[in-house]
Amino acid sequence: MAVPAEAAPIQSRPQSATTLHTIVELVRRIMHADVSSVVSFSLSESTITWKVASGLRAHVIDAEHPLVRPITNEAGRRAVAAQTTLVLEGIGVCEEFPAKDFPVHAAEGIRDMMLTPLNVRGEILGALIVGHRTPHHFTDDEMRQMEDLAEMAAIALDNVRLLETVGAAEQIWEQTFDAIREGIIVHDKEMRIIRCNALAAEMMNLQPAEVVGLSFSDAFARLFGKRAAAYYLAEKRQPTSAFEVQAEDERRYLVSIFPVTQTSGNQVGVVTWNDVTRMSEMQEQLARSRRLASVGQLAAGVAHEINNPLAAITTCAEATMRDIRRDSEIQALAESHQWTYYLEEIVRQALRCKDITRGLLDLTRQRQAKRVLCDVNAIATECAKVAVQKSSSAAIEFKVNLQEDLSEVATDAAMVRQVVDNLLSNAIDALGEAGGTIKITTVGDTDRLAVEVADSGSGIPSEILSSIFDPFFSTKGAGKGYGLGLAICSSLAESLGGAITVESREGAGSRFRLWIPRRTPE
Repeated sequence: MAVPAEAAPIQSRPQSATTLHTIVELVRRIMHADVSSVVSFSLSESTITWKVASGLRAHVIDAEHPLVRPITNEAGRRAVAAQTTLVLEGIGVCEEFPAKDFPVHAAEGIRDMMLTPLNVRGEILGALIVGHRTPHHFTDDEMRQMEDLAEMAAIALDNVRLLETVGAAEQIWEQTFDAIREGIIVHDKEMRIIRCNALAAEMMNLQPAEVVGLSFSDAFARLFGKRAAAYYLAEKRQPTSAFEVQAEDERRYLVSIFPVTQTSGNQVGVVTWNDVTRMSEMQEQLARSRRLASVGQLAAGVAHEINNPLAAITTCAEATMRDIRRDSEIQALAESHQWTYYLEEIVRQALRCKDITRGLLDLTRQRQAKRVLCDVNAIATECAKVAVQKSSSAAIEFKVNLQEDLSEVATDAAMVRQVVDNLLSNAIDALGEAGGTIKITTVGDTDRLAVEVADSGSGIPSEILSSIFDPFFSTKGAGKGYGLGLAICSSLAESLGGAITVESREGAGSRFRLWIPRRTPE
């Protein structure tokens, strides 16, 4: 047998809604009414909402399915404004209460009804309503009885309203918590995770519910890698602290830890982190630019001052060698004392010094990029072909991986080619005779693109990684370079409006990227 709507089980309803439903059932029986209901008013939206009802036939109204109707007539406005019990007799019969003004009650066949406002702390929240389908005259005793019942219903409606407000606020808070683009986890005093946001769970490749219960160290390892967890969690820190973490995928995160005391008095730990990789790259680029600027001012002056005496030394040495060759006796004497060799070495070293000063001038000269549309994939391919020809070791394997949908970019092709050639030359030197793999890759997004040169060499020790772009800093042996190549590349990248970044781990090779912004042609 079907269960009538008015007798539906209430065990599944929230406690406050169950109480309100029990009240309207009780009111209907006590008042011997055909229907009873509790409504709430919204003055800002001009609506009446049926929260719960008992005895209805044409409508199904409960906590999960409230009925909302606009206030469009004078009777509705009178009901909202009522400060005392209001009796409406003759609905749909007398001209004062036409059926169209009472669509819900008219559909239920209600002829007479009584409405008592629900007042809580001086505020009218709604009304308690009873109705009869047959003619009924409400007595003074019934009105007093209705007012007593309304006090109980007002408290229940206020509780429902408060719970709805709290529920809505909690939903907004949860949505905001998950929308924050920083990772957030909360752990208890036992260092067990009790909550996390969507981004934190996503970084762990888990669902938020699966993260709950993990230990903080396990979560940290899942986020940043086991080695990172072993290194950063080994250090004792203050309850409130912030530190930068380099994850195993080479990305950098700023991690903040701080305690929070709950209303219950229990203290939990909140850990947040955000990706600062790009910001760190920009800071490093800015620091390099400042160092180059200060070195450049000194280098430019020194280069000009040194070039003049170098020219004089070279000229004098070459003139002396010419004079020696004109006289056979002097030439024989010079050869016996190796004077010719000494003079030739003077010229060679003077010319080498001139190469160095020329490199210093290239470093300090701010070249203006000539931006025209260029095919970066074509540039990378050409540079790779030159590098293959330049490499003397058959043990070096070149791999080219180009992003096919990489569109043309407005930049200076000559500068890009010079930088990539230098990076490839360094990669060949890094592999040496032992050989290995060099990968040339292009990648891009809406704002910028990059040419990447990666090698499988021995990598760069972490203690010197921050110095490799400094002028005269070189990891090559004596006589194999002046330490200006990467410094010049950094200066050229800056002229292009981009930057050079490096990722390297000792024993695992290096990866250099030339970042080029997408700009309009000149």
